Amino acid sequence: MKKAAPKKITKKKSETKILTGFRIHPEIKALAMEAADLDNRSFSNYLENLIRKDVEARDLLPKKGKK
Repeated sequence: MKKAAPKKITKKKSETKILTGFRIHPEIKALAMEAADLDNRSFSNYLENLIRKDVEARDLLPKKGKK
């Protein structure tokens, strides 16, 4: 009896990250880095999460299924 070929696992192509440079006050950055550490997040992931929460709170996300 022939064995079935193993299923090919396809990974989703990750979204391209865009390098964004901006200035942030050193004391604010230190506090944000501490907060990120408490959340077990990287600094950039912490900032991204804050932005996403703000965008959601302002209802700025496009509705799904509509373009």
